[in-house]
Amino acid sequence: MKRYRLIIDNIGEIFTATERIFSGGGFLISVNNDGKIAYVGNRRDFIVENPDYTESSEKYLNAEGLVVYPGFVDSHTHAVFASTREDEFLLKAKGATYEEIAAAGGGIINSAKKTLEESFDSIYESSKKRVLNSISYGVTTIEIKSGYGLDTESELKLLRVIKKLSEELPIEIVPTFLGAHAWPVKYRNDHQGYIDLINNEMLPIIKEEKLAEFSDVFCEEGYFSLKETELLMAKAKEMGFKLKLHADEFNSLGATELASEMKAVSVDHLEAVTDAGIRKMAEYGTVANVLPITSVFSRLPFAPAKKIIESGATLSLATDMNPGSCMCGFLPLAASLGATQLGLSVEDSLKAVTLNAAKAVDRALSKGSIEVGKDADILLMNATSWVYPIYHFAHNHVKKIFAKGFEI
Repeated sequence: MKRYRLIIDNIGEIFTATERIFSGGGFLISVNNDGKIAYVGNRRDFIVENPDYTESSEKYLNAEGLVVYPGFVDSHTHAVFASTREDEFLLKAKGATYEEIAAAGGGIINSAKKTLEESFDSIYESSKKRVLNSISYGVTTIEIKSGYGLDTESELKLLRVIKKLSEELPIEIVPTFLGAHAWPVKYRNDHQGYIDLINNEMLPIIKEEKLAEFSDVFCEEGYFSLKETELLMAKAKEMGFKLKLHADEFNSLGATELASEMKAVSVDHLEAVTDAGIRKMAEYGTVANVLPITSVFSRLPFAPAKKIIESGATLSLATDMNPGSCMCGFLPLAASLGATQLGLSVEDSLKAVTLNAAKAVDRALSKGSIEVGKDADILLMNATSWVYPIYHFAHNHVKKIFAKGFEI
């Protein structure tokens, strides 16, 4: 008798994030002892080969006609940071812009100051709570960036917090270095000095300690210019880091085109992306990672998500969870906004937080869809229709969460 780590029986519907949606009831998923999906389909076909199936698994679950999703993938977050910034939210609510808050000493510089003052343990404990909240919403893979340090010691502190979270929590955490998030006060008039610090001091230590898989840059007016971004991305790529990029949030500087040509895995934000940028992403296979909750929180235009899909580019959706421009880690809301505000179908919105989001963190071979051979990151939803959890938005419909076949 073949043994399984998990069998989920009597599933009503399965949103696989592939071309197929199972509906009509009577479905089953089995998971091997290595945590990989072994079978997805009609339970009657499985029973023929496994007549003792209810006794052959370490865990047997009767889904009682409920819906199964792949585990959600949050492909852009800043979930590790020191203290929150409610004071800036008060200003934002009165109409202050992102740029105005930053010019007054708020924003990223404010968080960098808090990072310097706060202990590793304190940052770890508060960040852990945020990541656990994300898990409770169905997130089984999450990308987390540094970027609130802006000096070697503080950036390493944040990346080491991310590493500890990855070691201690039961989901996959993808670490990204974002030292080029803003200009530190010390280097405000010495841009080359800070670029040299990143390229010649920070990156080598991060590489040696294996603290980050991706390197990211914030290319925007008042932050890193196109030329400065290219210098930083080229060095990171030379050292073996995969590339991501914040671009076209407020202004289009040509960064999306540059990142695509440099084979970045994703370009993120894209509220101000041009048609030329969209074409480049489609041409080079760079994922367009759109952040609709940030648009709501910070009163920004929505990125042209439908146009991006129609161009043939891959679209993902993420939270952008951070203390300044988007204090929200509820990823299903991004999918609901996709269907209600971005002009996407429900299928495309869900794919954008599952399979396409896995592509945005270079995990498409193992995460993001319910297919034989992939990691058994599976959500049992409190719903009998695969559409309902996105239709009934801003509500957590997750009943059970499995990561590699283990319930968490």
